[in-house]
Amino acid sequence: MQKSPLYNWEIDHGDPKDPESNIIISVAPHSGLISKWRIILPANYEHIIDWGIYSKETKDLSPPRGIVETEKIILQDGLEVMVKGGIESISKNKMARIIVKNPPPHFIGFGYSEDELSPPQNIEGITFEDHPH
Repeated sequence: MQKSPLYNWEIDHGDPKDPESNIIISVAPHSGLISKWRIILPANYEHIIDWGIYSKETKDLSPPRGIVETEKIILQDGLEVMVKGGIESISKNKMARIIVKNPPPHFIGFGYSEDELSPPQNIEGITFEDHPH
C-alpha cells in the first residue's frame, strides 16, 4: 500500500458563498518531470470548463502537446470514466490543470502512461465526498 502521495495536488474551491464559482484542480509531480500524464474523470461528468497545462511563470493555461482524450472507458471494476491528458511534460512550474463547474465530479484521478496508447499507471485520486456516486 502506498504511504505517501505521488503527486502534488492544488485545489481552489472558488467562493464557498457562490454555488456558481468554478473549482480549479492542478496536479504536478513532487519533483522531476512527468510526460504522458492523464486526468481521469467520471464518464458522465459534463461540467468541464477547460483543461491543459498551467504555467506558474506566465499564468497561462494552454492545450498540451499530444492531446489525448477518450470517450467512455469501462474499467475492470465496471466504473465508467473518461481520460484527458497529453505527452507534454509537467513539472512543479508547469502543472496539469482542469477547471470544472460546481458541483465537481465525485472523483478525479491522475496518473501517467508508459506509452501513448497504454492506460495510466500509479493512479492517485481525490474525492469530493458530499457528491453521490
